[in-house]
Parts: sequence; structure tokens; C-alpha cells
Amino acid sequence: MSAPQWDPHAESRRMDEAQLAEREQVRNPDVLVRYWDKYMREVGEEHSYLSLQFTYPRNSAGGLKMICPKDMVHFDHLFNNADGEDATIPITVNTKGFRWDGYITKASLVRDENGVETVDIEAIHAWNHVATICCWASPFAPVLAQFPRHHILFGPVRTLVTTYLTTNLMRLQSGGWTPPPEDKDAPNWGNVGNALFPIAVVPVDPLTDTSRWSAASARFDMADKLFSPMLEDSGVMLTARFFIPEEDEQPAPEWFYLDRPTVVLETVDKSGITGPTGTLLDGIVSWFEEFADDGTTPIRYPNFDSTHEYEAVYGQPGKFGTFKNFPWVWYFDGEYSGIGPSEVALHKPTATDIIIGGRSPGWVNAGIEIAIKGLLRLIGMDWLYRGQLNDVFLAWMVYRDTKRVGRAGPYAFRELYITGSDKAFNLDGLVAARQGLHLTRGYTSHKVTVEDGAPYLLGKDFALGDQIGFAIGGRVFTDYVTELTFVDDRETSATWQITVGDGSDEEDSIVKAWQRLGRVAAAVKDLATDVGADLDLLIV
Repeated sequence: MSAPQWDPHAESRRMDEAQLAEREQVRNPDVLVRYWDKYMREVGEEHSYLSLQFTYPRNSAGGLKMICPKDMVHFDHLFNNADGEDATIPITVNTKGFRWDGYITKASLVRDENGVETVDIEAIHAWNHVATICCWASPFAPVLAQFPRHHILFGPVRTLVTTYLTTNLMRLQSGGWTPPPEDKDAPNWGNVGNALFPIAVVPVDPLTDTSRWSAASARFDMADKLFSPMLEDSGVMLTARFFIPEEDEQPAPEWFYLDRPTVVLETVDKSGITGPTGTLLDGIVSWFEEFADDGTTPIRYPNFDSTHEYEAVYGQPGKFGTFKNFPWVWYFDGEYSGIGPSEVALHKPTATDIIIGGRSPGWVNAGIEIAIKGLLRLIGMDWLYRGQLNDVFLAWMVYRDTKRVGRAGPYAFRELYITGSDKAFNLDGLVAARQGLHLTRGYTSHKVTVEDGAPYLLGKDFALGDQIGFAIGGRVFTDYVTELTFVDDRETSATWQITVGDGSDEEDSIVKAWQRLGRVAAAVKDLATDVGADLDLLIV
């Protein structure tokens, strides 16, 4: 029996119909809002809300606002809960292909001027768990005897973040949780300590962690503040979500198995950079590439007219063997582009000279004191010198962008004193100077919103934290998806508003590399202080 003849036209129609069916399924406006009790057992669904809006920003906790009529079904669960004001009430919102997980923080009974009563509900995303974890100096030591004085880590960013979270969650969760005796309805989870409950962190294999390297020093720092600079300049995204048994897949089956509702924290590398080895060494290589940047060569974007050069379409090779992948989702300015409200702003320079410093290096003050006291001691008057020349020599430095001076002309704004370092000739001073020159330069910023399904679909073609490219007004740029906002009310029916960029400048790669080196230096200095060494980190 011969094989059926292949019909390219019929196959093309089949593929088109499948794509249209998939788009209609994704555009399904059905929304499922559910309330849960403090043990993450489902209480019921909310189908009567008048308006609903929630946000999911990158590397921070988004919020939810919902307005319901007073005669809502689960009014008592909110206002007459057996645990009163202290009751934890989780809330989840399912849309097609996405679920928002969080906790109710405020429920208000509101009466307007016409006497109409509604229930206003506010909630915060489960990512807020990160903001409520303190990174101790010594997580496994008692609070009354914290030694060593700093928890210092060096390595790839994903490994660093995961290690800090894991060690401090072991501290918090090792004692287990025992329900109060009067709570007869509590699940039979036992009171044995469990490092994976109620919050589990998806582990990272340090040997295959290719995210950029950094360093951190924790001494009772809140986790979100400690992680923020590392996440921002590495392209790593820290996510939080609920694991609900029989509804969600196991988050890390190769590492552990969860048998109860759990908050799952996980790091994802969204930088789009791949290295030559596939190991932790790639993060060091990409850092050196940033540090070797000359600071003037513009970032190369895809050549949309290219038909033969692979790199021109899909990525850009680095100096030391890495490959920077370009986004495959691109929006072009036009009548049917899908680009919504956007802003491309031109910012003028605010200074040409950066002044830093205030204190001389320790060896300079010490050398002057030894020399002058030695001379005065010859005549028995060494007591006269009391540090009169301290912080006089090599205490200040002016960094000038000569090219900026030439472009801006004689009427440009001149000087700015930067407070990032009190020493001009150590590593902190160089980092502060470089950052000051960058922050005061002229630059173009961008913030764009796009429509879902025009033509790319959220959750299928891209997600939060992914990079997207734009060609607007003759300018080509890329940026991260920084925030997702979902709106469903009487005026707007179940739509996503997708924000790309935050309106800030694209940070100089060398500045980011110097900042990363500055964090390394700070960690080394803390380590030296802990072991009793005085490390000035002078750079000549």
C-alpha cells in the first residue's frame, strides 16, 4: 500500500487553523479567583468581583486590587475568620497560561456617597517572602553569638542567591511548625523540622551555573535589598510561586519531591548569554568581556536585511568566546505593530567633571606622620605634630570627560561631587568616578507597552524577564519585560498590559563590571576585617 500523497496546500491550511485555534484558546478571557485557608486548603471561588487588577514585576513583589459586592459568598472568610485579624488568607488568580499567587493584606468594607457598599481587597505577591527573610551573619550560630561577623560568598549569582536563601530558610524552618492544641483541624504534617517547608528553594549546581559572577557580604541584611544589585546587573530573575499538589508539576523532581502546598523560590538566568564551556567559568568570562569593553563601541544590534550571516540575525559573539543571543521577539513601529503607549526620551548631560574623595590613603597619612615626627624628634619637639597634614595629599581627584566637554561646548554644566567614596585612589573611588561620569552623561531612555497577541502571545512567545527588541523612530534597542499587569473590569475585559523597560538609562557595561568588582572588594575587605587585617585596597 502506497503512502498518501502529501498536499502542501492542505497542510498549510491545517497549520493555519491550528495556530488560530491556539490563539483563541490563549485569548480565553476566563478568570478563576480562589481563596485559601492558612494551610493552603481551598475555601472557594470568587465569581462576583466588579473589578480586578494585579501586577507581576520583575524581581519584586507585585500587588492585587479587587472590588467585590458586599454580598460576596466568602465574606465571612475575610471578616469573621476564626483566627481574626491574624489569619493568613492566600489568594490565587488563574488566567489562561498564568497564575498569580499571593496573600491578602487588607480587606475593607467601603460605603460610597450613594450608600453602596463594596468590599475592597488588596493582596501582595508571594515574592514578598524574599523581602521578609533576613540574611544573618552566621545563619547556623545562635543570635547571641554571631561569628563569623559576615556571611561572605563569591561565585555565580544564581548560586549566591540560592545559597543565602537556603541557609537562612534552614535556620528558620529547621525547628518545624507545631499547630496550636486548639486547632483540631490542622493537617497531619507533624512537627519535625523540614528545610523544604513551607518555603522550598530550587537548588542550583554550582559547577554548571553559567550566570555572571559576583560577591556579597551579609550581616543581617534583608534578602531583597542584598540581592537587588546582583540580580539587576546579571540578568538573573528570582521567581516565587505556590506549589499546589495535584495541580502543579513537581518544581525540581531531580532534587526533591514535595507532598504538601509549598512556596517555591527559583532563580532563572535571562541574560541571553552563553559561554564556551557550559560551566561556572562562563560567568567569569562574560564579566571579563564587560570589563574589557572600551566604553565607546556601541552595542551591535541585528542586521534585519541580512540573509547569510548567522551572527547578524541571531546573536553577537563576545571577545572571549561567549555568544550574546538577540531576542527573537521584535516589534517594529507602524500602524499594526502592537506597540502601545511608549516614550523615547533624550536626556542632556548634567556635568562634565566628577570630583571624588575627602580622605588620603592610610599609607600617605602614616608616611607623612613618620617623616615629620622623625624630623621633629631630632630637636625634641615631635609632640608638635598632631595630624595637621592628614587628608591633604592625594585626598581628592577630578575626573573629566574631555570628549563630552568638546561636544557640549563652553556653556556646559561643569562639576559634580560624588559621595560614593571618601578616598579618591582606591577601588571604591575609581568605581564612584566611573559611575558618576556615566550617570551625568547624555543618554536616550525608553519605556514601551505592547499589546498581548499583536502578534506575540504572553506565556507562549515570551514571559516576564525575557528580552524583547524594538525599532521605534529610527532607533533600535532591546530591554527586559519588567512588569505584567492584568486588568478585568466593566470597562476593560481580561487584558494584559505588558511593560518593557523602565525609562532609565541602559547602564554602561564597564560601570556594571566595576560595580561587580566593587562588591568583590567590599566582601574581601569584610573578610580581612573579620580576620583582623587592615586592607586598604589601594590601586595606583
